[in-house]
Amino acid sequence: MSAASISAPRARTEAALGKPRARVVLLVVANVLGVLAFAWPFLLPALAGPASENHKVDGPWILLGVVGILGALLFLEMGRGGMGPKVVSLVAVLGAAIVALRLPGFIAGFSAMFIVVLVAGNAFGPSFGFLLGAVGMFASGLFVGGLGPWLPFEMVAFGWVGAGAGLLPGAGTPWGIRIGALAAYGALAGVVYGAIMNLWTWPFLADGSAIAWDPSGTFAENLRHYLSFYLVTSLAWDMARAIGNVVLVVALGRPLLGALDRAAKRMRLSIVPVTTAARRSATSVG
Repeated sequence: MSAASISAPRARTEAALGKPRARVVLLVVANVLGVLAFAWPFLLPALAGPASENHKVDGPWILLGVVGILGALLFLEMGRGGMGPKVVSLVAVLGAAIVALRLPGFIAGFSAMFIVVLVAGNAFGPSFGFLLGAVGMFASGLFVGGLGPWLPFEMVAFGWVGAGAGLLPGAGTPWGIRIGALAAYGALAGVVYGAIMNLWTWPFLADGSAIAWDPSGTFAENLRHYLSFYLVTSLAWDMARAIGNVVLVVALGRPLLGALDRAAKRMRLSIVPVTTAARRSATSVG
C-alpha cells in the first residue's frame, strides 16, 4: 500500500473543508483578524484605548467577527450535501469532547482538552484543526461560563494549535516519528499558546513598570518588555501545560490517532461529483 493511499483520510478531509474560494477566503480572514487582534500593541499602537477598558470595546466585535466566520464555514459545509453534514457532525462530536475535558478545570495551566485538538488536527489537517479548535473553545466557553472579552482570543489561539498539528507528519508516517513529532509540537504549543494569549491583556497590565506596554515605544522595545512580562508572569504555568501535552500524546496519541484514521476511512470523507454519482446510479439500475 502506498503512502499516498494511507494518507488519504487527511487529504479527503482537507478537501471536505474546502479548497473552494469562499472557504479559503473565510479561513484567511479569520486568521488575519486573529493576528491583528493579538499583534496590535506592536503594529498599531494608536488603537489603544483607556487601560480600564481591557478589550471591553473591541472584544465583542472580534467575537462577532470570529463566530460569524465560523458560522459561515459550517453553513457552507452543511449546504454541500453528503460530505458537509459528516464534517459538521465530526466537529460537533470532537467539540463536545473538548467541552467535557475542560469541565474539570485546569491544573496550573494544563487542561486535557488539548489532546483532542492535537490528535484531530494531525489526523484531519490544518483547516479542520483550526475549525475544531475555534468551535470547541467557543462551546466550552458557553458551558464552563468563560464568556468575556477573552473568548475570541482563546478561540483563535486554540484554533492555531489545531492548525499547527495538521502540518505535522500524518497517516502513513511511522508511529515513532508521528508520535514524537506530535509530542514535541504539543510541548511547544503549550508554551506558545500561553505566550499568545497573554497578549490580549498585557497592554492593560503592569502600567508604568519596566515590563509594561509603551504606546510610544518601538517594536523592539515593546517586544523586549513583553518577553520580560511573560517570563515573570506565565512561563511556569505554561510549562505545566507543555508537560501535560507531552504525557497525553505519548500515552494516548497512538490509539486516538488510529481511531480517527479508521473513522475517516469508514466515513469516506471525499467528494463525489454529481455527474459521477448519476453515472453510477444509472449503471447500477441498468
